[in-house]
Amino acid sequence: MKVCYWGTFERQYPRNAVLISGLRQNGIEVVECHFALWKEGFRYNKLTLLSGFVIKLRFLSRALVAYSTLIYRYLFLGEHDAVVVGYWGHIDVFFLAPFAKLKRKPIIFDAFFSLYDTAISDWELAPKNSWLARLCHFVDWSACRLATLVLVDTKAQRNFFCQEFGLAKEKVRWLYMGADEAVFAPYPDPPSPPPFRVLYVGNYVPLHGVPIILQAARLLDREEIEFWLIGENHLEDPVLKDLLSNSNPERVKFYPWMPPHELRAKIGDADICLGVFGTSCKAKRVIPGKAFLALAMGKPLITGDSMAARELLEDGKNAILCEMGSCRALVDAILRLQRDPLLRRRIGTEGRKLFQNECRPKVLGSSLADLIEKTVSRKQMEGQ
Repeated sequence: MKVCYWGTFERQYPRNAVLISGLRQNGIEVVECHFALWKEGFRYNKLTLLSGFVIKLRFLSRALVAYSTLIYRYLFLGEHDAVVVGYWGHIDVFFLAPFAKLKRKPIIFDAFFSLYDTAISDWELAPKNSWLARLCHFVDWSACRLATLVLVDTKAQRNFFCQEFGLAKEKVRWLYMGADEAVFAPYPDPPSPPPFRVLYVGNYVPLHGVPIILQAARLLDREEIEFWLIGENHLEDPVLKDLLSNSNPERVKFYPWMPPHELRAKIGDADICLGVFGTSCKAKRVIPGKAFLALAMGKPLITGDSMAARELLEDGKNAILCEMGSCRALVDAILRLQRDPLLRRRIGTEGRKLFQNECRPKVLGSSLADLIEKTVSRKQMEGQ
């Protein structure tokens, strides 16, 4: 089977890298029809394009070149069975649809998340009755209808898409995010003299609940516990800014984004890893990429107790699940693991087993290949 991976997706973003690698590991020929429209690491600031005339104009010029190039390449692409629109591809689908229809090829749209849910419900960039909210909802709704199959990252997210955008369940499928096991493999356990090291990787958008982590760090200020936060903050949140500026520099360390191999070493030096603790509806429907990094490396994971987390994780077996939005619950979970090295080791080991069985690129690629094959067969039958 031959698949075209089409669009302006970020090649290095884990979701895309894992699925492309997984397909290839399962013998699927993947042809990338790609244009790097988005600057590397720009995925968290795409919505800033909604303001600023010069930025808009510059972006629109680049987008015109991008989509003209992508359409030209696709029209002259050889025989293939299906087209996958990689993440972030909500706009890409609109440009691809007429040409995929011309070639009678199914579109598998890796939505991964809802633009409306992220921009309006989670980030609260505009009221739900605003023009921006209606635009985001329309983009989600239309992109899903133009696609033959829609992919998301959890069962909970699938249920949301079906309810919010009126999609049939058979049209929406879920695949966990996973992680690149070639990079994020188990790391030799370092000697663990104090302080106990707690690691967070990610940006500071609301669903991650970084204020909860910083509040927990403040409550644990007298303990021999050090917090490492890797990532960047682009939010104008006064509460978050206050917590950041008043954190104890001896107990809370901040690091910029780092290359994968450096990140692996940092995770390897940590004693436990943190997931998401925000209280938004979206936070309860996702399992973040950072959780899969911890599972891949066999590191004990603490994350919020949500419907999405319970799809995959079992509290006390392969992760510690704590109340979302509660810094006290997070403190209790951290202290529990700090004081019980055997529990830490067991949870890390079980997490690694879970990753190998359900979240490796080859496993996810096999599931995606099966979905594509069934979609292609159904499309061919409908065309007869």
